[in-house]
Amino acid sequence: MERDKKDFSYNADLDYWKDYITMHNVLACELSYSLIYNNIRPEKIEEALATVGLTRLPNRFLLIQVDDYYNYSSKMQITQEFYQKTVLINLLRECMDKLGLKGFMANLVGIDKIICFLCCEEEEKKDIHGYLSGITERFKEEIRSHSDYTVSICISRRCSRIWQYSQMQPKMDQALNKSYFSGKEFSIFLEDVELPVSEKETDLSGFYPEFMAAFSRGNRQRTEILLQSMMQALVEGQINPGLAKMELIRLLQQISDYGIRCGISEKRMKEYSNTVMAQVLSCGFIADARKYFMDFFDGFTKMLEETNAGAEYLFRIPVSEYIEIHYMENIRLEHLAKLIGLSEGHFTRVFKEEFGMTFVQYLTNCRISHSKELLVHTVISTEQIAYRVGMNSYSYFCTCFKRLCGMSPGEFRRKNKAAGSLF
Repeated sequence: MERDKKDFSYNADLDYWKDYITMHNVLACELSYSLIYNNIRPEKIEEALATVGLTRLPNRFLLIQVDDYYNYSSKMQITQEFYQKTVLINLLRECMDKLGLKGFMANLVGIDKIICFLCCEEEEKKDIHGYLSGITERFKEEIRSHSDYTVSICISRRCSRIWQYSQMQPKMDQALNKSYFSGKEFSIFLEDVELPVSEKETDLSGFYPEFMAAFSRGNRQRTEILLQSMMQALVEGQINPGLAKMELIRLLQQISDYGIRCGISEKRMKEYSNTVMAQVLSCGFIADARKYFMDFFDGFTKMLEETNAGAEYLFRIPVSEYIEIHYMENIRLEHLAKLIGLSEGHFTRVFKEEFGMTFVQYLTNCRISHSKELLVHTVISTEQIAYRVGMNSYSYFCTCFKRLCGMSPGEFRRKNKAAGSLF
């Protein structure tokens, strides 16, 4: 008889999941985590967005905190708790439909947050703050009117690159902590958040291509030096432990993706990286996280050796990733060659073989490509754009631009602004 009761309870739980967790819920949740952890392969972005009916990246997102969620949920059974969160999400989805919003809503499982991604690029040139403030007020009113809950909301900055979601989300999560002092139904724009100066200056994105290069060459000493520098940046930036762990997880995910691209079995890579990520998330000290990271290096390089990956993966990908992130800086060929573990002469020869052009030509093409985006999407002067993309001579920038694009930067801006196109 006791066994029958247990079986009935188990089946009831299964019925619950069938009734309330739809495929749309699952896909929206999966995509939201992929976006905020920057864990989508570039060639898969369109396919991933299509799972929720989108054709372009959302330009804004809202992090929605359910006020007093933990107080309510602690008194519920787990199925009741998940049900309540689903009810709130469905209320907000209905509100999105009423407002004619393009985007999707998703549950951040296990915490008091919901996330809403919005495609409203056309509003950016109008009163975007007023537009988004109106949406948050409608969301808060909808929840307040139809449930016992209230919500507090943080609004992201404008997003145009996939990595920006992962940079903003932790800061938005931190901003919502202010609701503890400000009361329920707190709203704030991320750009209005005051952060310590040291935290604003903490940028770990530059470490990724260097780690990739060290992993690709199996250079343990270089990896240890980079890890020490990154840990120091985390400490000096006064980043809280949760954010520090998230940065490490994001880095591990990116390196894992690189390993899969190199030919490591996706199943094997994910199983291994998931184990290490769980260790990083659960550890209480940064020294332990460092140990797990180096254990990951040892396992990764062993698997990479077994793939016999060619130069495209051990040279082309690390080098192109490094240039893409550091193009606005004074990149020295000598430093890049040392990073890859080759002499300057050998690096120069391999670069020409892999990219079909010289290092200088490739770097110039990259800088001009980024300058075109700035010319179309900003009102920054062409002279400022030249320096922003790493070219220290405005006249040289204009010469290179005209040679590669067939027109001057000013002509390009006028033509594409009028056409309303990207390039």
